Amino acid sequence: MSEKPKALLIDIGNSQIKTAMMKDRNTDLQVSVAADISSLASLIRQCDKVLISSVADPQLVTKITDFCSTYSKALQIMKTEPEAFGIECAYEDYQTLGIDRWLAILAARQLTQLAVAVIDLGTANTCDFVIGNKHVGGWIAPGFSIMRDSLIANTQGVFADNDYPRGLEIGQSTEQCVNMGCIAAIHGLVSAAQQQLEIQCREYQIIVTGGAKRLLGQNTNKHIQFQENLVLQGLARYL
Repeated sequence: MSEKPKALLIDIGNSQIKTAMMKDRNTDLQVSVAADISSLASLIRQCDKVLISSVADPQLVTKITDFCSTYSKALQIMKTEPEAFGIECAYEDYQTLGIDRWLAILAARQLTQLAVAVIDLGTANTCDFVIGNKHVGGWIAPGFSIMRDSLIANTQGVFADNDYPRGLEIGQSTEQCVNMGCIAAIHGLVSAAQQQLEIQCREYQIIVTGGAKRLLGQNTNKHIQFQENLVLQGLARYL
């Protein structure tokens, strides 16, 4: 009989649920997307322990908690801490920093010891700065879809299509101009992060994650590194 996997990592985001089954923190992440919360039941039966990061509906966590209780599995619901793995949180009210941002910070510090901006491009666009062993703060901005929808809803005569563009170009129709303006704002966030780091540090790294990272196009900036699944990587540190 094969060895039972040690832990099931679950990242519940605003748009999807990602999972990874791991025996230890050195196991390569094999990430899957769950179709719905019920599909997690079979995965939970296979593991010893469940670790959850959730920024979505608390009822989803309640459902997973019920599954773990039914199958007698250990459960750890992750919360942001004032300090973990030698990294201090900038927030005085640290519990208000989203757990997804905190786990991404912890993952990024494993990838580089340089000053780093951790940028997550998703439903919201977030940026967090870590210098030395301290998270020094960051930014939260609307993501691509929120920007586009807000612009359409609040500006008379402006309209858009449902295209999800591949990168930044110059628009030649209202629809294209709306899309490209929103992408330009994302590029501006990344550029502003680089400017902030250059003020304080000679050497630095920018790590970009999230489903919308492809909107930045092909990476030609030596300081920028694209990474998948930073939240799950951060969860894995707790194994």
